[in-house]
Amino acid sequence: MKRGIVPEMVAEAIGTFILVLFGVGSVAVSVWTGGLDLWAVSLMFAFGVTFGVYVSGKVSGGHINPAVTLTLAVFTGFPWAKVVPYIIAQLIGAMLASAAIYGFYSEIVAGFEAGAELVRGEPGSQLSAMGFGTYAPNPAFNGTDAAAFEKVSLTKWFLSEAFTTAILVFGVLYLTDQHNTSAPSANLAPFFIGLLVAALVAFEAPISMTAMNPARDLGPRIMSYVFGWGEMAFPGPRGGWWIPTVSTILGGLVAGAFYRLYYRGVFQTYDTETPEWEKK
Repeated sequence: MKRGIVPEMVAEAIGTFILVLFGVGSVAVSVWTGGLDLWAVSLMFAFGVTFGVYVSGKVSGGHINPAVTLTLAVFTGFPWAKVVPYIIAQLIGAMLASAAIYGFYSEIVAGFEAGAELVRGEPGSQLSAMGFGTYAPNPAFNGTDAAAFEKVSLTKWFLSEAFTTAILVFGVLYLTDQHNTSAPSANLAPFFIGLLVAALVAFEAPISMTAMNPARDLGPRIMSYVFGWGEMAFPGPRGGWWIPTVSTILGGLVAGAFYRLYYRGVFQTYDTETPEWEKK
């Protein structure tokens, strides 16, 4: 019996909700309360990704990331008819999780802004808005003034996000490729993907908060606009609101091209042939 697209959309929305609730929520807790450090945030992202993929994987494949969905459509034969519904579901899940975060923490973030003398929506308030969308440089590590902006140019922001997303998507393809005899079992793949996310967040977060996922940034960013951050959400302090979306999609496609057009052929060759160094 054909089940249709709706259950798959619901699964993607739930999986992305879990990712954003625990991952982005941990950033909010870290910034607004000081209760978590970078490594704790990284581990929370790992848990969010792992659990989100486990929960949604049986029904939808557990993409929970538009960059993954687009890459799979381009390079693995994932049906193009499902791409837009999946991405819509992922954005909805991210937005609902962001609404939940704000619903529980609205008074706490208001207290944080009062203590830091921030006016929501005004320059500098990306320090509180980072509990939703991503900013470069990371306001918590580098500040929000002109001197901070000089540390991370828009070009470096773009390239940094593309680079980390490419590594993530390469890891997803490697760990889930049925032709890869070196990959762990399918049941363990989400766990290792989560660990990879943790490592990438810990490495890159001081630069641009490590989006690696258009839905992770755009969904919460939309909600932060609704909750009063206005121009700090769109167009952002330097007009860079589009960077976490475009760069992560591009990074995923580059990884997909490298993996499917080159790397997969390399390890398949080594599966069927004896390497030269073993012949000596």
